[in-house]
Amino acid sequence: MDSAEFRKLIAKHFSPKIRELGWKGSGFHYRKPEENHIINIFGLQGSRWGGTIYCETAICFDFMNDLAGLTYEKSTYASCLIRKRLHPLEKSGGAWDIHNDQEKNIEEVNSIWNAFQKQGTKFYNDFADFPHPFDKIKPIDLQTSDNYKILGKYYIGNDIELASLLKEVNLLLGNKSIAKEFAEIGIAGVNELGKKLLVGRKTKSYRETERHLENKIKELTIE
Repeated sequence: MDSAEFRKLIAKHFSPKIRELGWKGSGFHYRKPEENHIINIFGLQGSRWGGTIYCETAICFDFMNDLAGLTYEKSTYASCLIRKRLHPLEKSGGAWDIHNDQEKNIEEVNSIWNAFQKQGTKFYNDFADFPHPFDKIKPIDLQTSDNYKILGKYYIGNDIELASLLKEVNLLLGNKSIAKEFAEIGIAGVNELGKKLLVGRKTKSYRETERHLENKIKELTIE
């Protein structure tokens, strides 16, 4: 069985359950807007090598586009800044196996559902009281850490985008001075990245990178 066939089992044994909880979507992509600017995202993806399925929880926001420039109505976990991969219960590794036996695959789908309920719920609950925990993050927290983790456990991996998010959160909350500090951190990060990337001849790739960094600075800038 391939991931396309596995998707049919998800549609039959997983989708109805998640929709009963108020989620929208089908196949491998689901979302649930909350009333606090947070949109919960859940997604599945087949491995490029076949034979396994990955599942990820994520969140995006209704007041800004995601990493791909998409609004929350079109976001998937792959373009969300904050995300966490689920793990099969009582198993090691981060993927569910696809079998040739349909009954075993149904067991895998049920395992995904159990992981979604237990691990996924914990993830979404961590952001259920927005603007917490983002309103507790200070500019100095990013300035003094190369690997800042939200709530001490969610590593973002992109300090520039995290600074951009915190800028937008503070503008939403009316904290313009703090927002400007986060903007300055982000711009400094873009300039530092530019020194590393914009080296050599001005090829097409060079110019595309240059435009991307320029646009990021414009996005971060607060008048």
